[in-house]
Amino acid sequence: MKKGLFLLSLLFLLTGCGEETKEDVIQEVPKQATVHCELSSRDVINGYETTAEYTIYYTGDYVDKVDTVETIISDSTEILDTMEAYINTTYDSMNNAYGGYTYEVKKEDGKVISNVEIDYTEMDLDRYVTDQPLMTNYVKDGKFLLDGIVEIYEATGATCE
Repeated sequence: MKKGLFLLSLLFLLTGCGEETKEDVIQEVPKQATVHCELSSRDVINGYETTAEYTIYYTGDYVDKVDTVETIISDSTEILDTMEAYINTTYDSMNNAYGGYTYEVKKEDGKVISNVEIDYTEMDLDRYVTDQPLMTNYVKDGKFLLDGIVEIYEATGATCE
């Protein structure tokens, strides 16, 4: 009997006296949320208008990805051709250097429209920060900070909600 009580006491000591509940075991998993930003500008000298809509997907304080729709409107075919080439070259270069970019650019009806997804979970942010030292304050623990990306968009004139 003493041996049984000793084993029972040892069992309580090793496993704890209380019973774990489901809530004790399951950790709260942060949910992904979004911030939406919009930007529009008009370049009267070169003759085009630009609009951009950014949807920032984030978990906690960190950005997971950004989906962007950029539209450039102009009556000038030359400007549209130049912008289409510039956008393709820029996103191709960024993707080759850092990864994480998926994009499509099309020109139609006096517009160049780009649909871009930047997946910051797939992007080499360490290399990006090394190449772009001004971005150091916007990246923490290898992740892009939500406050940082909102600050960058707002500094270009976007409004974010």
